[in-house]
Amino acid sequence: MYSSPLPPFAACCRPAVLTCALLASPALIRGQAVPRTDTPRAGTLRVTFEPVITTWEHEFTNGGRLRIGATLFSEGPPVYGCVRVTIPRPDTTSFLACRYSDAVLVRAERRETPLIAELGVTNRLAIGVRLQLVRVRVQARHDSTNTALDALFADPTYAFAPLQNTPRHLRYFAGDFEVAAKYRLVVGTNSATRIGFLARLPTGHQESPHDLFDIPTGDHQTDLEIQGTQELVVAGRLWLNAAVRAGRQLAGTRERRVGPHTTSLIPRAATARLDWRPGDYAAVDVAPMYRFHPSFGFGVSAGYWTKRRDRYAYRSAQDSIDVATQLGAPVAAGVLDAGTSQRWLRLGVVMTYAAPEVEGSFSLERTVSASGGRVPAATVFRVVMRTSRWPF
Repeated sequence: MYSSPLPPFAACCRPAVLTCALLASPALIRGQAVPRTDTPRAGTLRVTFEPVITTWEHEFTNGGRLRIGATLFSEGPPVYGCVRVTIPRPDTTSFLACRYSDAVLVRAERRETPLIAELGVTNRLAIGVRLQLVRVRVQARHDSTNTALDALFADPTYAFAPLQNTPRHLRYFAGDFEVAAKYRLVVGTNSATRIGFLARLPTGHQESPHDLFDIPTGDHQTDLEIQGTQELVVAGRLWLNAAVRAGRQLAGTRERRVGPHTTSLIPRAATARLDWRPGDYAAVDVAPMYRFHPSFGFGVSAGYWTKRRDRYAYRSAQDSIDVATQLGAPVAAGVLDAGTSQRWLRLGVVMTYAAPEVEGSFSLERTVSASGGRVPAATVFRVVMRTSRWPF
């Protein structure tokens, strides 16, 4: 289990607390489930602390919503542990005994701790960076009487990392850093529009192909993203916020075990570093809120995200030959393409507090449907605290 952060406004109850102070316009209540449109004024440095905790124990697959690792041994009903039993008698009879039970229990957690710094170049144009430390942790256990699992992970044919909690020295890594530019196109009494451009850098840590339940802290390849955000206040009470973004993911490399995505138990000999072209993505987020007070709003949020299929290829003909030699038969790298397109929908709630010197917010979202490959049935908790200062 993980410890929850402090209540979202606990550190923001006094204007003197600089980590939560903000010289914000009181005209609009700004939710954090959707990016805000305003930018820091010319010469002002805005610093944002935005911890995000994502947890999941289930995933969406073509077979529906299943526990993580439910199809580890079979494409049919969850089979946890198959062992060949031999009965010593004259004809030496043997058979395969399998157990159908919830023997594997996995809980995954990813904590992002980003620090965002934005500098106002003009009153409408700002540039910024996002630096983040990511903590990943998998809590995994299985029925102690199921010795077939232990034997499987120890089998040199597969040579997977043991089924255990993530070791402490493998929990903390840098995420993918970002640099961005934002510009406010339209600013009205009750509405505002902003566009932005973002480059996501290859500083994150990819998952290991030798750990079935490893969690990446980033893709370790470059993304280019364009963004658009719209804010609108209706009748002084209803605040509507919507954001769209689209990203192009540039080619990179990735180490994988080459085999069908429906098969978890792929021999270690099938491992190769491949050319990887991730699919481009698009997302839409909306967060209508009701303004109960000039400084307080509450509402709901919805987010839809979709990504095209990835493309894999061997980096050289020799790589293909090496895998074929190890496995005794050729395997096309394109077999990894299937199951890499994804779509998901999240719904949640959001609360925001804003005043001339104080701003705080939190949102809670849950993945309610998904399709494509394996998509975490995630719960996402986000807290935002922000301050703006003159740096010179």
